[in-house]
Amino acid sequence: MSVKRIVMAGCLIAAGVYLAAAAALYLMQDRMLLPTTPGVADPRDLPHPGERIERWQIRGDYAGYVVTPDGPAPRGTVIVYHGNEESSETKLPLADVFVHAGYRVVIAEYPGHGRRAGPRTLHAALAASRDALAQTLASWPGEVWLVGESLGAGMAARVVQGNEQALAGVALITPWDTLASVAREQYPAFPVRWLLHDPFDSIAATAAYRGPLVIIGSQRDTLIPVAHAERLASAHPGSRLMLLPEANHDTWFDAMTAPRWQQVLRWMGAA
Repeated sequence: MSVKRIVMAGCLIAAGVYLAAAAALYLMQDRMLLPTTPGVADPRDLPHPGERIERWQIRGDYAGYVVTPDGPAPRGTVIVYHGNEESSETKLPLADVFVHAGYRVVIAEYPGHGRRAGPRTLHAALAASRDALAQTLASWPGEVWLVGESLGAGMAARVVQGNEQALAGVALITPWDTLASVAREQYPAFPVRWLLHDPFDSIAATAAYRGPLVIIGSQRDTLIPVAHAERLASAHPGSRLMLLPEANHDTWFDAMTAPRWQQVLRWMGAA
């Protein structure tokens, strides 16, 4: 075989491998972005002084938990959207921050996660996230805030779009500016903008929102580098940016001291 034919054969093989990899990224992106979640205990089986935890149902189907403070009527409702490789049960510590401040907290669950049945896809997660707001508005009076972490920040941002007037405040924790930009950093050899089913552009989704917007970024984050949070904040001059210099993507909550949470609540208009 001539050198020319060897080179051409090598090029064809390389092209085939590249196209196969690109096809895998396109077809398997939901599985890659939404891995299975580990099983955890039902939080209702554990003591939680000062609050009540109930299963939340939408049209008769499990959709997460409602955590309500004991005592006076809640000051409003906070919806929490969790990250990937998590379930609603894992967000009780985050929910408690707002419960202890006097708020009812809805911890939304995505289909295919935790104890919720359904397809584990970004499309299904987004539909469930929007439904969580609609059902919250229909179920209780008072103001509503959104809080999302990582993947949940992307969901919360998209829920903002079209519901700007219904929200009292929003907090996005370790967020991306766009999912496409995160994917481009992880897979620079591929045209990820065209491979993604949805770019999940949080900048565009929150562009029309004029209420309180708080963004929390971890400066040691290697999964979603803090530059994403900074770009998102820069795109919204009225937003508030809190940077955690000692935290990474998984340790941000440990870095949130009581004074930092009080600052976040003030910025959200929920102090």
